[in-house]
Amino acid sequence: MKFHPRLLCLALSCGLAGIPTLRAEVDDAHSKAMELADGPYKKGFKVREDYWKGSMKSGEKKAVKAQLFKGNEYWFWLGCEEDDVEMSIDLFNEAGQKINVETIVAIGATGVRVVPPKTGTYVAVFTINLKKGKGKFNWALAFGYR
Repeated sequence: MKFHPRLLCLALSCGLAGIPTLRAEVDDAHSKAMELADGPYKKGFKVREDYWKGSMKSGEKKAVKAQLFKGNEYWFWLGCEEDDVEMSIDLFNEAGQKINVETIVAIGATGVRVVPPKTGTYVAVFTINLKKGKGKFNWALAFGYR
């Protein structure tokens, strides 16, 4: 059976019409976290492609668990889609002790560097407060290690 080239193109275009197009979705909160990381803080660190994200209300406290390994150094970068915010992030060991080594703050983002004293499950606890207004907004938490 022989197909005419025009008929083949028509058949292919009709068949592809039902397939949804893929669009890139912009995640402003993740973008701000990565902008902060792009400074000297990411140098030598392997940044994980996966990250945590969600929405929250101003002043709400969130916690995220992460498996960290002794001998590695980590940066956690928290971003918010809003600019006019106050943010804080701390990492705690299983005994509830803070293990922060260094903290950085930027517009719509903050970060914390940690060096875990032993391998285990750690908890990143953060809050974001809108300086003006109320309502829900999006956040993203990314990390890198070396």
